[in-house]
Order: sequence, then structure tokens, then C-alpha cells
Amino acid sequence: MKNKIFILTFFLTFSSCSLFQKTQTVSQNIESEDSIQKFIGVYDIKVFGTPEGDLELKINVSKDGDGLKSSFESEEVANAFDITGTEIDQGILYIDIYVSSYGVNIAFEIYVEGNQVSGYLADMFELEGTISN
Repeated sequence: MKNKIFILTFFLTFSSCSLFQKTQTVSQNIESEDSIQKFIGVYDIKVFGTPEGDLELKINVSKDGDGLKSSFESEEVANAFDITGTEIDQGILYIDIYVSSYGVNIAFEIYVEGNQVSGYLADMFELEGTISN
């Protein structure tokens, strides 16, 4: 009799643990979707103090499968910069670009708070702007 109670207790303990694990996975997927949705939209950005002076850019960030995709709205800017990747890491949007005139890879590091954005280009130049969905 004691063995049956022990086995039943053992079984219920592990069953509840696996139920918790499945619930946690579902909630993590929902949080992941919400975190991606926050970054989707059109970014009106001004980058201060670059070698070419202050830059004004419009970047369109959209959902692409499970990740994000970025593109510049201006053809002139799109010819000067090639977007090589877009990702979110620890709540920060990173847009990796290749600057053909300098032959270097740099990144936008963008922090989003509501519809306001701030951050850096190449860890050197501050940027500010807004996002519209």
C-alpha cells in the first residue's frame, strides 16, 4: 500500500512539473510575439554629428516570418547603405548595415519607448525620432 501511494505521489509531482513547463513555453511565445510587434512600423530618425552632417532617415521595419525585415524608404539612402540584418536582442532593435562608401559594417542600436525612439548609429552617433505603425 505504501508503495502505491509513493508511486502515485511521484507520478503527480512529475506530471505537475511538465504541465508548468508547457504553460511557461506558451507564455514565452506570447511575450515573444508582443516584443516583436512593438518594433514594427515606420521610423523617422535623425542621426546627429555624422561626417556628412545630420542624417534624416525613414526606415520601414516589418515582420518577416518569425523575425523582422528592414528597408529604407528613400532610394538615395538605400543606394548608400545595404541592410544586412535586423534583430532584437534584450529589448533593443539592431539594424545591421553595410556602408559602401567606407567599406564598413555598422549597426543602428534603437531603443523604443512608446512611439519615441533613441539610440546610436555605429556606437558613436546619437539618434532620435519617432515610430508610426
